[in-house]
Amino acid sequence: MSEKIMDAIQNKILPIATKIGNQRFLVALRDSFIGTMPVVMTGSIALLLNAFLVDIPEQFNLQKITSTFQWWVDVNNLVFKGSISIVALLFIYCLGVNVAKIYKVDTLSAGLVALSAFIISIGDSITSTYSVKNSKRIDLSTLFSGLDGIKVTGHKLNVTISGVLPGTQINSNGYFTAIIIGFLSAIIFCKLMKKNWTIKLPDTVPPAIAKPFLSIIPALVSLYVVAIFTFAFSEMTNSLIIDWIYKVLQTPLLGLSQSFFVVILIAVLTQFFWFFGIHGGNVMAPIMEGVFGVALLANLEAYQKHEAIPYLWTSVSYGSFVWYATLGLLLAIFLISQNDHYKEVAKLGIVPALFNIGEPVMYGLPTVLNPILFIPFLLCPAVMSGVAYLATYLGLVAPVTQNVTWVMPPVLYGLFSTGFDWRALILSVINLGLAVLIYLPFVKMANKEYIS
Repeated sequence: MSEKIMDAIQNKILPIATKIGNQRFLVALRDSFIGTMPVVMTGSIALLLNAFLVDIPEQFNLQKITSTFQWWVDVNNLVFKGSISIVALLFIYCLGVNVAKIYKVDTLSAGLVALSAFIISIGDSITSTYSVKNSKRIDLSTLFSGLDGIKVTGHKLNVTISGVLPGTQINSNGYFTAIIIGFLSAIIFCKLMKKNWTIKLPDTVPPAIAKPFLSIIPALVSLYVVAIFTFAFSEMTNSLIIDWIYKVLQTPLLGLSQSFFVVILIAVLTQFFWFFGIHGGNVMAPIMEGVFGVALLANLEAYQKHEAIPYLWTSVSYGSFVWYATLGLLLAIFLISQNDHYKEVAKLGIVPALFNIGEPVMYGLPTVLNPILFIPFLLCPAVMSGVAYLATYLGLVAPVTQNVTWVMPPVLYGLFSTGFDWRALILSVINLGLAVLIYLPFVKMANKEYIS
């Protein structure tokens, strides 16, 4: 790549990427996803433990293990119920807190207002349909006449239970609604706080009491705005806003994210920003977590319920099969490099790279702004994500269904994230081999220019 092209990218494209990465509301969105991680990761670990205790023993006809540790399985299910099953509630509270940090107002009140607004925007009933065997041809309409919440349609009963939080709306299905309602309610609250639409109390009142009173009017206005909007939308469309958002926004975006070319594009763009020293993960976080992260949670829930896995590719799929390309570079250096500096950096960087920490190599070799390594730096994630996607699409390896910590060593990462599909080991090794092969000619090229 010529210096002119490099300069053009640095001067025109990178400032835009930097602004995107530093945009305050996108930062709040990114930090909110990160904020849920302690609880979400705990739920993921519980699900992973149940894979050890239930799924693997079942594969090898060792159900005795499951029956012996059934108490542990039940405990893990409780942890899952209190984490991933309510992830939308966890997220929207974090979003309210992070928006309040932007405006420098009461974070606790903002988080509660956002959470309350979300509850307002979703339904308060659950409807289930049951097929009834009616061999005696009893008139079901007469039999269930007068019972609230039961509607008869032919041989089916539609049972509605009111006054409850629908579980299908507070899990990953509610993410996009949580983003929209969270920003709306929290921004209204924060702007009114900044305008001092507050109840003033005497200075003698202790701060712990006075502080919540300051938030009453902004909270009241914010929640009523959301309630009126929700009511008006339901009256005009005869549907809940959360159902509309899920159908019109969330489902199409998640479907688009599963495209072969989109998966590769996201990998290449992330590496592209890294090459110029910009944190690619931060720039791409709204897409990575807001779309691929939601797909991961949907897969987790389907795996827990033993249902068909809905999505081929998730945010963790990149960690499982793509982001360890740096390890391929180091292996290529060990194999053919004659450059003392490259070899020293490789020795120092190999241990961190085994735990997916690539910064020592990125800035020590460096790969950042290294024109010789530009092509393989982008080509490796493109090839690795493409191969992994096709392998998943063709059923050669199971889709990623587990949320694995990012420091999990490569190869093992894929095994754990796919629920212990042994074929993921083979795919991981193949991708690592491809990374080595892609980097080899460029490392050899670097020998000629930098040989000591």
